[in-house]
Amino acid sequence: MYRIAVVSLVCLATASPLAAAGATSRPAGEPEVVYATVILEGDPPGRVDLAWRPVGLSRRPVILMLGTLKPGELPPWSTGLVDEGYMLAAFRFEYPPDPDPQRRAQWLVFDERFAHSFALSGARAPQDTARVIDYLVSRGDIDPSKIGWLGSSSTGIPALAAATGEKRLAAVVVFVSTGAYRQWFESWKSNGLWKGKTDQLWPETQALLERHDPILHVDKLFPTAILMVSGGHDKIVDPKTARAFVEAARPHYEADPERLRLVVYDGFGHNLPSDVVKMYAEAWFRLYMHPTNPPPPPPSVPAGLPEIIENTRINSAEHRDVVGAE
Repeated sequence: MYRIAVVSLVCLATASPLAAAGATSRPAGEPEVVYATVILEGDPPGRVDLAWRPVGLSRRPVILMLGTLKPGELPPWSTGLVDEGYMLAAFRFEYPPDPDPQRRAQWLVFDERFAHSFALSGARAPQDTARVIDYLVSRGDIDPSKIGWLGSSSTGIPALAAATGEKRLAAVVVFVSTGAYRQWFESWKSNGLWKGKTDQLWPETQALLERHDPILHVDKLFPTAILMVSGGHDKIVDPKTARAFVEAARPHYEADPERLRLVVYDGFGHNLPSDVVKMYAEAWFRLYMHPTNPPPPPPSVPAGLPEIIENTRINSAEHRDVVGAE
């Protein structure tokens, strides 16, 4: 059981990107964005920041994120989706820090402490996500079949752990992230990031990885639609670890292989262009969590080479005619 305390409820008009650029503003009378903060009481307590635009949907899709939202400050990637009726739900749980200050992770110090913090976050992610989803479903205005997660780096890595333990996630979009934790920690050494006092992880970190490393539980991902976008030259979250996770999961997506995708942007590192983030967020959530349309059915398998070639046509002209073949 849980109790919910509403901390704040604020309605604010949010300027469109076009208006900010000096173009036409929003139509008069369009519903304003509603912001609310909810406290999930329990052990540990949690905070959920919500944002949505009332657009006439009886039940709306919702996109989870780690972190917080500030009234009047929609994430740039989300503005179009919020206009269409999607709700944002940013959450965090207040776990007590390690009682030993020497064991607490230091930001961007890639050592045993930092590794343990990620392993612990991944182990906690399924239960934390379940608590947030339980609350959202209890509201009555959420479509329980259209709950997703978007994250990047530290906010995306736990998402893949959550997806292995929380079946109510319909779609996940993560940027520069991985679900192969052990391999990721090893890449800190090969990529010159490791600052540890030894070459070994703590025994308690090893124990967490033996049970909770997401790559060990990829058989539980399907049918969640997973999209991972990485930078080909990323040294912080090496794309080879993202590829290892996807390759481990792929056999479990044979019934619908299009629900599992990895995109690698060659030449980019840990920062992807903002238009890439917005493009993939909108495309993936519209595809698998559209406010009114169902997700696409599994694709048919091409019968052979002629059908494979036929599927690449972009207009009414046949390829053979374009190249002048008989």
